[in-house]
Amino acid sequence: MARQMNAINQAMLYLEVIKRIPRHRFISTVEIQNSLRASGIEVQTLTLQRYLKQLYESGNLPLERDDRTKPYSYRMGTDTSPFPFNKLSPQEAMMLRLIEANLRYQLPGKLNKAMEPFFDAARQTLSDVQGRISHENEWLNKVAVVSNNLPQIPPDIKPRIFEAVSNALFENKKLRLTYHNTAREEKTKNVSPIGLVQQDIRLYLVCRFDGYTDIRHLALHRITEAELLNEPAQREKNFNIKKYVKDHHFNYSDEHSHIVRLTLEFTNEATALNLTEAPFNRSQKIEKNADGHYVLTVEIEDSLLLDGWINTWRGPAGIIRVDKTVLS
Repeated sequence: MARQMNAINQAMLYLEVIKRIPRHRFISTVEIQNSLRASGIEVQTLTLQRYLKQLYESGNLPLERDDRTKPYSYRMGTDTSPFPFNKLSPQEAMMLRLIEANLRYQLPGKLNKAMEPFFDAARQTLSDVQGRISHENEWLNKVAVVSNNLPQIPPDIKPRIFEAVSNALFENKKLRLTYHNTAREEKTKNVSPIGLVQQDIRLYLVCRFDGYTDIRHLALHRITEAELLNEPAQREKNFNIKKYVKDHHFNYSDEHSHIVRLTLEFTNEATALNLTEAPFNRSQKIEKNADGHYVLTVEIEDSLLLDGWINTWRGPAGIIRVDKTVLS
């Protein structure tokens, strides 16, 4: 019976390995091993190399091997896989592509690695229907996200940095970070990660430095080294990431920011409609004067972001008066 169970376990491991071999690109042994590890499956490097060699030499699979460099890499050599779990419906492929595009930096590093074979399969599925009539294939060209900000190239975040940070958050462990602050000074600190915030094209780690009581945030693109420590992170009682985000505009304000009562007088009716449909917050009120002008009042945090919005819309909205009264 034990021998039978070992055979079943080995067969299941073969299937897990095959699931991770894409069709449109070669995948290395290290990538397969990392993906298995992310799913809780530990396989020694030599064992995995032996399994791949056996699968390739068996002739039972349409495997291709790139043996120009060692360790070798592999891919499925045909567009039709004999394994049903490598076949995604167009709807499943579309959903996975949207997840990959929009949640890339909101998934833990381990989960991202575990999902890579499925993202590969989704890209290949949608590529296979190119040029054919397909509602799913057309859908990605019918959906877009528009930002109110000027387009910028995202800062470079090293994959190993994101992986270490997200895994530390996921596992509630401390990190040793080397980073550059805004004054371009290099620092090395041990921190307890608390949260991860994406603001437009930037990512910030919310954390507490060892030996300090205040909570800070660090831009991930300024981190040059990140080591996951085998030490539990310090838990923050009653910490609420949504409240923290509301109270901190990261690169748009500082610790000296304050709440103001903003009064805007403007003339454009479309602006009044837009701000009524999507108000700044629940304290906002808009009234129309006898002269046809609109007056908006709202309690809001003063920031460069707010000033930028006012300056952007001063002409199009017909803003003729701006008053700010400090509340706190």
